[in-house]
Amino acid sequence: MRPEKKQRYLPVTDKDHGCGQIVYHAFRGTTIYIVRGRNGDMMIDTGLFHVRRAVRKWARQYNVKYIFITHAHADHDWNAKSFGKAFGAKILLNKRDLGLKNNYQTLKPTRKKYAFKCFQLNITGSLFSSPRYKVDIAIEREGGALLEKLGFDGEFVFLPGHTRGMTALLCGDTLYCGDAFTALFGEAEIPPYAMDIKGMKRSLEKILRISPKWLACGHGLPVKMGDARKVIERYLNE
Repeated sequence: MRPEKKQRYLPVTDKDHGCGQIVYHAFRGTTIYIVRGRNGDMMIDTGLFHVRRAVRKWARQYNVKYIFITHAHADHDWNAKSFGKAFGAKILLNKRDLGLKNNYQTLKPTRKKYAFKCFQLNITGSLFSSPRYKVDIAIEREGGALLEKLGFDGEFVFLPGHTRGMTALLCGDTLYCGDAFTALFGEAEIPPYAMDIKGMKRSLEKILRISPKWLACGHGLPVKMGDARKVIERYLNE
């Protein structure tokens, strides 16, 4: 995979759509996003311990008041406690992943080629857990009501499969989708692992129905929906 720049600003439309631009920090396989709000900004995911210092330094240029964890896997919530304290930010997580944080669940490979890597991941993943953190706002419903109260234009979209509580944020024509889709290997690809393969497929179908212009993935750079659609449809038809 080609090296990723630590910081980029990628225009998503010819005009401001409410979120403006996709603002992200891509470093060592992890991508963190910032969504601008009326009363403060929202960080999407926090990365593992090895990106803590770089992400914290980068994020200080924004007014981070909220930290949205797309799902409670260590590579997404490891720094939640640290960043919550550093920025005085409230942490949001889907209610269905509350029992998963600080624990581990067995994942299944989505393709045979990922079987051995998944086996390794299940062994190493069960050996450590993220520093314990308090969830200030448990997301219970899809839609934009909660986000509107917090000062953001957008809506939460539930995409279970990778975890039970896998949640995306749809803002304008960008879907910040966590690990519901990925570009981890430098190109559009389905997630290598999932807790519930059938559930993940239903969520991929949901992404096709939503059909945003961009998928802002938790790993790798943002992907155009045109590129992602081909990959999703091929996988669903296999």
